[in-house]
Formats: sequence, C-alpha cells, structure tokens
Amino acid sequence: MPENIQHIPLTPAKATPPNSYFKLQVKAWTRFDPSKADLIDIARAVEEGTAFVSAIEVSRVAAGINEVDDPDVREQFETLAAAERLLRRVEELPEALRDKLRNALARNETRERVAS
Repeated sequence: MPENIQHIPLTPAKATPPNSYFKLQVKAWTRFDPSKADLIDIARAVEEGTAFVSAIEVSRVAAGINEVDDPDVREQFETLAAAERLLRRVEELPEALRDKLRNALARNETRERVAS
C-alpha cells in the first residue's frame, strides 16, 4: 500500500461473505489533470508522490455478483470468474481447444508487445 494512503482512517471491516463486491469512492489530489489519465497513471502518481489519496469510502457492498448494479462491471466480473474457472480446469479441455486457447493467448501477447 502506498505510504500516503496509510494515514486514511478506514471504517473497521465487518465480516463479509467471500463473494462480496465493494463499490469504492476514492478522493485524491493530483498535480496533473486526471481527466485525461488512466487509473494506472493515477496509481503510479500516488506511488511517486505527485498525487495523494485523501479518502477511501465503501459506498455499497453487494452480497454476490447478481447484486452488482452496474451491468458493465457485473459482466467484467463474470468474465474474470469464467476465465478463472477455465484456468483451474484447462488440462481437462480437449487438446484441440487447449491448442486454440494457447494460440489465441500467444497472438494477443504479440499484439501487446507490438503496441507498447
């Protein structure tokens, strides 16, 4: 955790089920216009000391994926859950499908290297 976040008083954590989802609101100050920045850029600025988080608030807790009220966010979580299930059982997939998956991942990795 970045040093400048440690001073933020957080509400004591209540016991929550393991499949809970938390909606956060983060307040921060930066020395640059964050409207044109990606979240990772803002996080790096916090790490570097050119931005400071002043408050973190949990505004909502969803007891399960179906209670996440933003359909786009819910879909992203569902996609991640499906990928995790696939990875846990990848060796059970038919060999042709495993090869197809490996090839797709290799193509994606190549595209990412070219883009950066």
